[in-house]
Amino acid sequence: MNALTRKPHILQRAFTLIETLVVVSIIVLILVMTAPSLFSTMQATRLTAAGETVLGFLSEAQQVAQSQNTPVEVRFFRYQTPLSQFQAFRSMQMFKITTPVDDRGQIQERSEPIGTLVRLPENVVIPQDDADLSPLLEGEGFQDVKPTGFGTYSGVEEAYYSAVRFMTDGSCRKVEVVEDAGASSSLSYPELRTSCITICPDTNQAITLNNLPKNFFCIQIDPYTGKIHTYRPGQF
Repeated sequence: MNALTRKPHILQRAFTLIETLVVVSIIVLILVMTAPSLFSTMQATRLTAAGETVLGFLSEAQQVAQSQNTPVEVRFFRYQTPLSQFQAFRSMQMFKITTPVDDRGQIQERSEPIGTLVRLPENVVIPQDDADLSPLLEGEGFQDVKPTGFGTYSGVEEAYYSAVRFMTDGSCRKVEVVEDAGASSSLSYPELRTSCITICPDTNQAITLNNLPKNFFCIQIDPYTGKIHTYRPGQF
């Protein structure tokens, strides 16, 4: 083989250190510029998922109450997580309410869990620090303790819950405690005038109407007809 038929030697040139640093710098700059938008999109997605979950849960409770002709209670559990410094409503569960008569002829109310506990997505909560945001859940509520005295329905110690109850006619009422003049107390189910729940991102601070994030999911229930409406103001 002569020199004329030889293939010329092709030199392969690699990137220099400076060129590599320039490329990496451009990638980092793009990530920095797009990170806030990406983070907001992820938060909005989680918030939408949480709102749709609560909306579907309430609608299901209303349907079960009407189809089974028995009141259905939805309990919203509030507690503090290791990564949060404030209590908020973070999970919920459905309960079927029955009123059997005991051996003495007295009526005693009983609650039976329906389905499983539903938790809100991570970093999404229902605030409990401002009655204007979620008047349907305002108040001290009840301590989450099973009738046996062992364990909790929420799976969290020192958890409390606020409850709303769907009646067989489709109406919605809040469950409250009425203290008697003596040492005893009883449950009350007053009719509501304002019945809404506000879902928003967890900002790791006490959320009120003054510092409510721009993007939130509000669910309003007509206490007389049980019709549910939603309100979304926009994105971050």
